[in-house]
Amino acid sequence: MYSKTPYQLRFEIFKQAYNMLQDNFATKFEVVEKSGNKLPVDFADSYPTLTDVINQANIINNFVSETK
Repeated sequence: MYSKTPYQLRFEIFKQAYNMLQDNFATKFEVVEKSGNKLPVDFADSYPTLTDVINQANIINNFVSETK
């Protein structure tokens, strides 16, 4: 087993952040879809942007880097 480089670790955090946000969006979308209603024109949630993913990745990184 080998240790991951800092770049690999950062990319793993990025992928995890994307997956979390995408799963949240998909869940909200599915709830509306399964309710038998059409998606409202003003559906409040938008698909995660790159900025959203980077912000979420920073939150994850700050948590795992914490040294309390």
